[in-house]
Amino acid sequence: MKKIVNIVPILAVLLMVATSCERDRHEDSMHKQDKAITFGHVATRTEVSDIQNNGFGVWTFVTNSQDNNRLLMNNREVTYNEGEWEYSPIEYWIADTRFSFVATYPYDKDGTNFQLDSGNAAIVLNVTETPSHVDYLMARTQTDTSDEFFNYSNPVALQFQHMLTNVSLNIWRDGAKHQNDHMRVRKVTLSNIRKGGRYSHLNNTWTPTNEKLNLSYENNNISDSDNIGAVIAQDDGTLEAGGSIPSKPFSELMLIPQTIDASNSISLKIEYELKRQNATEWEEAKLETVLPSNTWIAGQRYTYNVVLSSVTDITVYYIQTKVDPWGTPQVGGTVIIK
Repeated sequence: MKKIVNIVPILAVLLMVATSCERDRHEDSMHKQDKAITFGHVATRTEVSDIQNNGFGVWTFVTNSQDNNRLLMNNREVTYNEGEWEYSPIEYWIADTRFSFVATYPYDKDGTNFQLDSGNAAIVLNVTETPSHVDYLMARTQTDTSDEFFNYSNPVALQFQHMLTNVSLNIWRDGAKHQNDHMRVRKVTLSNIRKGGRYSHLNNTWTPTNEKLNLSYENNNISDSDNIGAVIAQDDGTLEAGGSIPSKPFSELMLIPQTIDASNSISLKIEYELKRQNATEWEEAKLETVLPSNTWIAGQRYTYNVVLSSVTDITVYYIQTKVDPWGTPQVGGTVIIK
């Protein structure tokens, strides 16, 4: 008599094994544990040298069927070592997920300036004091692993942008009208500048505070032979004067992007001395004006040229260029990491 075998338990076991394998395959597919998120090599440009030396921070938000802007990397430090960008612990790509990367420079370990706005899943930059001696940079990029052309092996490409505005000021005399006159600057004052502000990466917008800043530069070391020429702000606030056409700006200020108009005017006062042709004594002169209406945009440089013509005449005009005092000029004042 043939023995009858109950195959139901066997089928159940096989089904459980198959289900488990399928789940494992699904999880492997979802989490891509063998596909680490990497950051690419730096392009050969002078601006990236500081980034390579100091590193940067990365914040990453992920959104998929299970998560909505979940914070995956919270100001993770990324450093450059022998041609590679490194960070720890390593994070891995997740299938069918949108990744939002925000990279910030300089790396802000204590969150003094770059901070997480968890309620809005945003990274903000707070600057309370300008002019700033720090070149704040930020890169923003998104990628979606559900894209049929997405390649898990490709590193994340970051394009850093300058977050502040560079404002330069040149001052010289009108040589055509005053060929035989001499002028020398004693003091230059810029008033009513917005002092600080807050930037959010979500709307790519600066919101200046209402605090105002007055900047004054005094020249206490000029001699009788000094002419106006280019006046350059020194670290101690004094000026040096010399030459006829400025080869260097009076100042290079890194300021909060802001709008200059009738309600937010920036005044310029120049106190100088004039010795006219055949005169033996210097006479004091003072000129005041306002900067033309404009909007200072992050990542751009505004060069104001001030021409002193007489004790009653002043001309201010500006040339808007891209930010380039930190290296080779780039479109929009950007630094590319790829």
